[in-house]
Amino acid sequence: MVEEPTNCRFSLLNIHNTTNHQAFTRIQSSILISSRALSRLAILRNCLNHPHFRVSAGTTCRAGLDIPGFSKTWTRIPAIRKMTTPKKRAIPDDDDHDDQGRNQRPSKRSQTTAGTNRGSTTTASQDQSSETPYHKLLRILNDHQPKERDDEKKAGGVVVWWMRMRDLRLSDNRALAVASQLAKDQAKHLVVLHVLSPGDYRSHDRSPRRIDFVLRNLSDLQARLHKLNIPLWTITVEPRHQIPEKIIQLLSSWGASYLTANIEHEVDELRRDIQVLNLAREKNIGVDFLHDTCLVEPGKVLTKENKPYSVFGPWQRNWANLINSNLDEYIAAAEDCHPNDPSIKDVEILNQLFECHVPASLPGFELSAEDSKIMLENWKAGEQAAQELLNQFLNSPLKSESTRQTTLTKDGKASGTTRRSETTVEQYSSLRNRPDLPGTSRLSAYLAAGVISPRACIRASFRISEKGKKPVDGLQVDRRDLGVGVWQSELGWRDFYQHVLAAWPRVCMRKPFNLKYESLVWEEDEGLLEKWKQGLTGYPFIDACMRQLKHLGYMHNRGRMCVAMFLTKDLMMDWKLGEKWFMENLVDGDLGSNNGGWQWSASTGTDAQPYFRIFAPLSQSEKSDPNGDFIRHWVPELKSITGKNIHAPFDSLPPDKFKKLNYPKPIVDHSVARKRALARYKNPGCADNQ
Repeated sequence: MVEEPTNCRFSLLNIHNTTNHQAFTRIQSSILISSRALSRLAILRNCLNHPHFRVSAGTTCRAGLDIPGFSKTWTRIPAIRKMTTPKKRAIPDDDDHDDQGRNQRPSKRSQTTAGTNRGSTTTASQDQSSETPYHKLLRILNDHQPKERDDEKKAGGVVVWWMRMRDLRLSDNRALAVASQLAKDQAKHLVVLHVLSPGDYRSHDRSPRRIDFVLRNLSDLQARLHKLNIPLWTITVEPRHQIPEKIIQLLSSWGASYLTANIEHEVDELRRDIQVLNLAREKNIGVDFLHDTCLVEPGKVLTKENKPYSVFGPWQRNWANLINSNLDEYIAAAEDCHPNDPSIKDVEILNQLFECHVPASLPGFELSAEDSKIMLENWKAGEQAAQELLNQFLNSPLKSESTRQTTLTKDGKASGTTRRSETTVEQYSSLRNRPDLPGTSRLSAYLAAGVISPRACIRASFRISEKGKKPVDGLQVDRRDLGVGVWQSELGWRDFYQHVLAAWPRVCMRKPFNLKYESLVWEEDEGLLEKWKQGLTGYPFIDACMRQLKHLGYMHNRGRMCVAMFLTKDLMMDWKLGEKWFMENLVDGDLGSNNGGWQWSASTGTDAQPYFRIFAPLSQSEKSDPNGDFIRHWVPELKSITGKNIHAPFDSLPPDKFKKLNYPKPIVDHSVARKRALARYKNPGCADNQ
């Protein structure tokens, strides 16, 4: 239940540094604090008692106060702000090409750490000559405070939640929670908007499977929203650069006073949102972009030098410590959505919004009848489906008789009788690298589309008891012997790669993170590339993984690592070709995780696999699929082969017997390819004969 705000406007205090008599930044803002939030005033008490500070009344201060020596911040106060007239500032040029190189003065917001719910954080020592789009958005967001509107004082009007393709849920959704509470408190109506952008999908290599999954989830959400008297309006905008203007036009036509959305960290999306902010300012429409995608927003996990981490290990330790130090801030669920008053249907222009229908497909992204059936069977839409997968992973026994005998269904799911009572997550640390077993959560598509929040996953994992111990309220990523700890660490990788996108936007632009390898000499052979794509390399495990991708729009994580390294090290082909192919086929395609995974395998990324550590296809096959069941399912040409011969049939079978299999011989000699890769990586820019 959402608590009613108390009838008091809270005015905080102006803080001065008595050591050097320099006034701290004076922030002009006020917020209405709910009774639940009043308990957080203990943080202010700590600040006021600090010996280096004195206070004087008179200035209001934004939630998110950050004073040297104090790391805590005020968060989870759904600030329903009475907007004040902002000081005039020069609006930065919205260059649609490259934001690098602008010498911008850091804003007040960029010098503090605001709450988890608002775009808020940057490094104090950030080089302003290379302001990233992410920090530019946060700076402009800080300055965006429209004048008070007359329609804010009276009932009626609209608040809009802009739902993106990565937050397709009603529960635990911060932007929705803020919009819903604002509409309720101001007696306005909530409208949900979703923009379909084929131009964006093409530019970002979105797969038809990914779009199908989005549309089916939108349809499910629309039915649920209608039960709450909330309309979902979907609109297709082509070309994509018209999206900001079209959104503002819709808001104006609906009489909307406020727009909320969750922050996306990709460069194109950030620049789009900056345009929306600037256009909204011209129309005096309030806009709030909130942190929701990550457990910890980019910019909060920093080195001692106030710089973003480029290595996962120390980043993860600080990330986990930050979360464990304030669980309520980072993993508490957002408030549920309030229903609209039925009177919304008395407003003609709003009643018409209920007549909108989510399209079953988009031109250029249609699925065949067979693919549609496969998607429906394997990737059900809706939050309930995601929750069922999570519950099964955390609480149900692994459905496999043993690691020696496993059968696969027609869609590659392992089945069998239960031998042990341990749940899937309890065995995750030992079985997560086994594609022949159902040892993973298979939640990747639901997390990528935001059908379930990472916070919900972490909260559920806290209830898990392993090795006879009581559940722990906190991350256990340092416990590699605990399945739940390893799984929490994998969710950390998801956050890490989003932080990388925000801090180093070049990785969004098909650039290597490690620019040393930008001049690597890659092979160009369309024939070999096509054989890799179709699973015809002559390496059974590689082929099984590629065929799984083609059939399901999904590949086991271990398989992704192996096929990526095979393309970049054995075939010595540009990792960007593989990254693109994955995005064009994956149902769980996500730029951060996909790019991060490919650059890790190609040794060009942040905290990447060292270039001299190259996976051997044969040994990876034997470790990942020891009995060959995974291979037999996805490469039916080899289903008659028994024993370990299945891992290398060309080398282990007589020539006449191998020929009858109708299976290709290896397209590359791994030992020769390995030497070539080592030479190329050791001397970037040099070909073999140089």
